Amino acid sequence: MTESSSKPSGVNLSVLGGSGHQSAWHRDFLPEEGLFAAQLYQRIRDEDPIVGGVFLSLESMFRRVEWTEVPAEDSEAAQGWATFLAECRQDMSHTWPAFIAEALSMLVHGWAYFEVVYKIRCGPEQADPAYRSRFTDGRVGWRKFAHRPQRTLNKWEYDGDGGIQGLWQNSGNGRGNVFIPIQKALHFRTTEAGGHPEGRSLLVNARRSFRFQTRLEEFEAVGIERDLAGLPDIQVPVELLGGNLTPEAQATLQHMKNIGANLRNDEQAYIVRPSEEYVVQEVDERTGQVKHVRLPTGYKVSLMTSGGQRAFDTDKVIRRYSQRISASLLATFLLLGGSEGKGAQALSSDLTDLFELAGTGILDGITEVINRFAVGNLMRLNGVPPALWPRLEHGGLSDAALQQLLNQVKTLMDAGAVTHDENLETNLRSRLNLPARMEGTNTGDF
Repeated sequence: MTESSSKPSGVNLSVLGGSGHQSAWHRDFLPEEGLFAAQLYQRIRDEDPIVGGVFLSLESMFRRVEWTEVPAEDSEAAQGWATFLAECRQDMSHTWPAFIAEALSMLVHGWAYFEVVYKIRCGPEQADPAYRSRFTDGRVGWRKFAHRPQRTLNKWEYDGDGGIQGLWQNSGNGRGNVFIPIQKALHFRTTEAGGHPEGRSLLVNARRSFRFQTRLEEFEAVGIERDLAGLPDIQVPVELLGGNLTPEAQATLQHMKNIGANLRNDEQAYIVRPSEEYVVQEVDERTGQVKHVRLPTGYKVSLMTSGGQRAFDTDKVIRRYSQRISASLLATFLLLGGSEGKGAQALSSDLTDLFELAGTGILDGITEVINRFAVGNLMRLNGVPPALWPRLEHGGLSDAALQQLLNQVKTLMDAGAVTHDENLETNLRSRLNLPARMEGTNTGDF
């Protein structure tokens, strides 16, 4: 039984789930699916600074988006249900921006799954969270949209026609797998092409570049370490490098290898070679002649240093893969800080607009899922006629930033730090997408 499957007396909160059979989905062009894909894409999200910066930017922008409840028509009843929808959003155990931020995990994994948990609005004094609310009208409200992390996916459930019936979640607490039907869930996907439940991660096109970039960074770090610290050079008697060694000799050789491995941190790199020889003079007791005898040095441990500069500019190669990763996310403006030449500011503005345009499309998809399945089911459970169902609508991604810009300009002008002139007005009109001022028109006060 899932968290939202409790059924208070007098109110039916249960939603029937399908009992269809498991269907095997497979995409030849993208074999990474399920738990493997969740771990792979989460690693890219957490380790790559470009990817982390892109998703931090998206999360920051999406958190600042304003949401409004739009009534179905211009009537008192429709306005009342729009107010009720606003109350339900404010009455959940988590904030709305926090939910939106978790919904953005679909960009990393291609999908995000939330279980809609309901409650009866019986007042703030109720000890049971299934009844506790800021309101006392007895209506059905939202308790929370509980995120079911992608790493907990066990399998998907389908009907006979391949339609998604729900998700089997690995509870991880000894309860085994829990079924969450699609009728009680919000299923966000970046794309619904082909009906695949896992959509398509925004990081699909970054996988190859991330793999090469990571390897090159490791090679570069190891190379620098070897240049600075040197490569362990271990010399042993030549007899230890031959065949047919006694157990004692094998143990001695292995001990020397362990010494070499322990000279480095997390890298077993060393050289074991026959020891060098040195010359000593000996006097023959019978003849009195002096002769030169070559003797091995025995055991010796030293560090070898690099002989010169490297043939490849690894920094340039790594930057190439970083640019490919950012390009796959429409976020190349993040790399313009090191650009040279003119036009970088205009290019940054164009690329930022493209980034915001893509974000608006993502936000439109999230809004549609919420209206169809969260708002629709909420209204249905409260017996609201479909003609009176309100809708949630989102504001623009840039509205908050533009408002902040205007406030900053006004503060500077009030303090006398900035004066109102034609250049300032032209710039602000461009930022606000306003038409140019007509010739001969007084600029007036800001």
